[in-house]
Amino acid sequence: MPPGKPLGKPPAEPNWLTVETVVEFNREIVAAGGEPHELRDLAALEAAIRHAWNVWVYFMDRDFAVLAARHFTSIAAARAFTDGNKRTAYRAALAFLDANGLVIALGDNRRPVDQLLEFFSGRLSNRGVVEWFRLWMEPKPAQG
Repeated sequence: MPPGKPLGKPPAEPNWLTVETVVEFNREIVAAGGEPHELRDLAALEAAIRHAWNVWVYFMDRDFAVLAARHFTSIAAARAFTDGNKRTAYRAALAFLDANGLVIALGDNRRPVDQLLEFFSGRLSNRGVVEWFRLWMEPKPAQG
């Protein structure tokens, strides 16, 4: 480090989602579609939610696009619920960003969500998911 340059404060740790929050997201999502809510694998859900935290701690990655993408891909891949895993993963990623002062700004355009869902058919890579979040993510508008 150059002499005289202040160390600076490390970035604050993000606000993380809880398992209970993600379970409630799934409960609401499947209820809206008339589907039953069932948590099949709590351990898988816990591991999926911890994945983004592990990226933060062990890889020291401070990029919120990466962390949101890890929420999205890990929660969906965990298949912890009987129904609504992908929808729950998307909502969890958005909630994570919101809790940290960011939003996905799509307006009325639904096409970008369809592009993001290409991940599940193998037509969008993990890196593509990160880039998707990076492209559409912006600071939350100030309330005034």
